[in-house]
Amino acid sequence: MLATGLRSPLLRRLSSPTTFAVSPGWRAAAFTHDARQPPPPSPPRPPQEGDDAERAATLPTEQLAKALLAGNARAQLTTVAAGVTAADDSKVSSSIVSYCSVRGEAPLVFLTKQDGQHLANITESPKASLATGHVSPPWFVQQLRGTGWLPRRVALLGDLQPLPPAEVKFELDQARKACKLAPGLAALLPAEEQRSELLAFRLTSIKQCVYVDATGWQHAVDSEDLHGSIVDPLALPQHDLLAAVNQSPQWRQQLQLFAAAYLGVSCSAVLLSEADRLGFSLLGAPLEAATSADGEVPRQAQRWRQFRIGSSRELKNAEAFMSLLEQMKQEVHAAAAQ
Repeated sequence: MLATGLRSPLLRRLSSPTTFAVSPGWRAAAFTHDARQPPPPSPPRPPQEGDDAERAATLPTEQLAKALLAGNARAQLTTVAAGVTAADDSKVSSSIVSYCSVRGEAPLVFLTKQDGQHLANITESPKASLATGHVSPPWFVQQLRGTGWLPRRVALLGDLQPLPPAEVKFELDQARKACKLAPGLAALLPAEEQRSELLAFRLTSIKQCVYVDATGWQHAVDSEDLHGSIVDPLALPQHDLLAAVNQSPQWRQQLQLFAAAYLGVSCSAVLLSEADRLGFSLLGAPLEAATSADGEVPRQAQRWRQFRIGSSRELKNAEAFMSLLEQMKQEVHAAAAQ
């Protein structure tokens, strides 16, 4: 955990948040967290009721981390000049930069001559941290923060090694090919006309990887486990799936019906927070009955809770995910008609 080594500027920056009834075939789980009081990074979270069901329908931590890395293209880069101590931040530079890791490879960071402080720091010391997660699109980040939960994120600590200019074009072309069915992610990659200005660096020799979940808990991930894990098939089209569902009033209403039908929870609002091959997670504001003095029973919204609905079959692409939602929609409507 990061709590054991926050003396260096890189580790200190690395640990900080970036600005950035159930029918057969589905498994559902839920847990509640008061987001106003996020738990400390240590000791490890004690087992909670429903954890077994939650783990059964959720990716392993290393795959969650890799999915975030592959499914984003903007990150907070922090570099530091050699010999800088914790008390001296004058040569510590931190900014949002472009990067790509769409095939699950070590992240490729893109800089330009305008990133002078980073370039100067890298000349003195290759050490750098890279933190990414849901830093875009802005509308999703705003809605997510409105629930009181935190954007999930992953942070890496390693060394930046320059990439020969001749390889930059190849890497970008491969990234664009990989994002052929993920236009939302492709739009975040550096534009073709910017290629001649780019200086690329590979983040290698990963010394530390931390995955931070939506409650703020930090999970240490072994670098070898991260390297050996697969890229979830819904990682790259994640931006498009979140937009297709959360920006559609019809689908937002369906999410409320899903929460009621499959989870037995009535919610005033529901947000799709993530999707992967094993299912999807929802954030919902449950309603509870409270009897007033005159005997009426108004509905009051509780704090937002996180729910998980798992799929009985692996979802191999975005089309399969949307088909799952359509099937659930038909089941709910059929049940209501009976």
